Amino acid sequence: MNTKRTYLTCVVFLICSISFSQKLDADGGILLKAEITLGNQNQWLKLGIFGFGALNYGDLSVESGLSFASYQFVKRHTIKMSGLAYSYEFFALGGLGKNNNLLGSSISNMNTSIIFNPTTKGSFSGLGFGFSKDFLPKTLKSYGLKRGALLMRFSNANHNIHFSFYNDFNIGWFNGSGTDYGVTGTLDIGFTKIQQHNEVYQLGLAIDLFTPRPNYGISPRNNRNSDDGRKNVWYTLPPLKDLFYGNLYGYGVYQRDYYAVQTRLGINSQKIGAYIQNTLHDGIGLNPRFPWRVEEKDKLYIEISGNGIINHNIDD
Repeated sequence: MNTKRTYLTCVVFLICSISFSQKLDADGGILLKAEITLGNQNQWLKLGIFGFGALNYGDLSVESGLSFASYQFVKRHTIKMSGLAYSYEFFALGGLGKNNNLLGSSISNMNTSIIFNPTTKGSFSGLGFGFSKDFLPKTLKSYGLKRGALLMRFSNANHNIHFSFYNDFNIGWFNGSGTDYGVTGTLDIGFTKIQQHNEVYQLGLAIDLFTPRPNYGISPRNNRNSDDGRKNVWYTLPPLKDLFYGNLYGYGVYQRDYYAVQTRLGINSQKIGAYIQNTLHDGIGLNPRFPWRVEEKDKLYIEISGNGIINHNIDD
């Protein structure tokens, strides 16, 4: 009797294992890259590694990406200085679909190259979170902040739309530093398409906000950006007390075989940056404002990146 029970248990376990393995499949890839970036706010040479994977079970799917990079820069956040910096990023999403074309890799904020599988026609609708951190040297050291991310992605066949919002506040799964300065916020909406077997492109719109460190030792009674004294406004700390930018730009990525090119073009607008942050600080946060130089004229923002890449996909 015991022998029969043991045999029956083994048969049931084997059937379940076969059934499970038939429904569970994984796809992923690893990308090595060398990047050179030239622009009026950032200039660097970067080496990095990016891994991305998707796991499907029936109509349920999860996906995740992890990036590490080291870069030598001669200009960062508009400041001309040389230094060696490091950064990392992690994100994960869960949702519905047959998620196997790996276009979720395009949601990365730190990595501009895309891991993709042109042989499949995947779909996905999902929501997730992430975080990233920059380690900066010298004068910029205190601006190497951790930011949390809210992420959404929707794809069908070889088309993909993503939404990402990065900020440094710390609420639940939104795991930022809670500092409210530096690159405080980034909003990115992009469209990605696998064009051919070895070709992919991406188009999008984004905005980045950067503010210097507030001086918490002085009452927020700054007159700049105070709406004639009706709003509380921080004073800021040297040596970067007047460094503000609000970049509103469009971007495009073209990738083929072993190279990728990204271009960003837009404006650096003190007025737009102040309007967005003032709206949040006056309403949701009820925090003091920052002394944006709202009287300044808008400036050109431009950045071009070239990447040499090695990409290897894994299917299971």
